[in-house]
Amino acid sequence: MTYSLEEFNNHFVEFKNKFPTEVVIPEHDIGFEKRSRRRFPGNGYGVITTNIAKSLNAMLIYEREYPVASIFNSIAKRFGELFRERHAYILKSIDVTINVNLLEKSCSCSEYDLIKISCAHTMAALRSKHGNEYGMSIYLYSLTLYKVEAYLLAYMDSINVVPLKSQWCVPEELLNVNIFLPLVDIKLGIKRRKRVKGIGENFKSKRRNKCSICKRTRHKRTTCVNNKS
Repeated sequence: MTYSLEEFNNHFVEFKNKFPTEVVIPEHDIGFEKRSRRRFPGNGYGVITTNIAKSLNAMLIYEREYPVASIFNSIAKRFGELFRERHAYILKSIDVTINVNLLEKSCSCSEYDLIKISCAHTMAALRSKHGNEYGMSIYLYSLTLYKVEAYLLAYMDSINVVPLKSQWCVPEELLNVNIFLPLVDIKLGIKRRKRVKGIGENFKSKRRNKCSICKRTRHKRTTCVNNKS
């Protein structure tokens, strides 16, 4: 996830150099403002993540096979590593000039501007202003949707419960209608356990097999256009 425009452009140029034909649709047909948080003109929904449960499940894809006690130990270890990385990042950026405006919820790193919740630089500014009691002041300088009151208002309306099937009131003309299940192509093999990463997510490059004739990727010797046999 990128927050600064410069970082976004650098990632896109790198992606464009690797896949020049695939960038036509997101760049010209769809548009960056529809797919990029950094280029979106307003405050988008789901500013934290598209699905917290999926993200956490993907991070602990191997640990979830452990016994329950080991899972909790693994979670504590993993989050400890993340906190240490964040702490090292803050120490590394101490000498870098960062401008934070608490009233306007703005930071020169652009993270505070986009997600409207304290970034690492904002946390440092709050600690400098409020001392060791800065923890509760985070919500004073965050968007109201992160507060408990907003959460309760979102779920205050009644949720209609589906009644028992014996209590359903079905129109007469629909009683004799046969609805068949859609045709589904059931694929054999091991079920995919890892989620497919989207464009822009960091991923490790994998070694690709090359054609033994033209030395290019994405096809084999048998399907190569230069195969004369």
